[in-house]
Amino acid sequence: MTAADLELLPDPCGRCAFWEASVADLAAPADHPDRAARKAEWAHEVTDRWGFCGVVALHDDEVVGFLTMAPAGLVRRLPAFSTTPVGPDAAVLLSAQVVEAWRGKGLGRQLVTTAAGLMARRDLRALEAVGTRREGPSCMMPVGWLEAVGFGVVREHPVTPRLRLDLHATQRWPGLGAAWQRLTDLVAPPPAPQPASYAGRQVHPVDPVRAG
Repeated sequence: MTAADLELLPDPCGRCAFWEASVADLAAPADHPDRAARKAEWAHEVTDRWGFCGVVALHDDEVVGFLTMAPAGLVRRLPAFSTTPVGPDAAVLLSAQVVEAWRGKGLGRQLVTTAAGLMARRDLRALEAVGTRREGPSCMMPVGWLEAVGFGVVREHPVTPRLRLDLHATQRWPGLGAAWQRLTDLVAPPPAPQPASYAGRQVHPVDPVRAG
């Protein structure tokens, strides 16, 4: 996923700036009156630094799942949580969603595996996330889901613990060793990220049938 792919995400995710706006931003809303514009600004920042800001899974050109991630320095809401900062060797998983019809098929875990593969050749060892134990709709990922896809709590909190997934741990997931090897063979740090408008960029759909 790059900044150009935000328009593919279902509402309200493509314009939600929960993680991308700091508490100071909220205190001065006039600076960023348009949440969609703030989200796009963030995605361009991440794309310029990394060449991607997440992973998207497609089926017949329809988004069936996605996750967003970034370096900790570009996740402006992080300092608002007492369980941060994250480890210096980790990228941050901000959000993830699988459409209801595709849940229970292992697609969420496959999205996380793909994200881990994108980190494998970079100077990072883990993905971290701040989850929530609150029930109901939220811009934060449920702790139970994060644990189900391989994360473990590293900083406890009654509501918003911080969780971590060491990248090497994904190799231990049954049936995903070959997929991991393909990812680490194919993904290498680009000398310079392509801009979001790069005409030659291709999005490769995730095959949920192969998910563990």
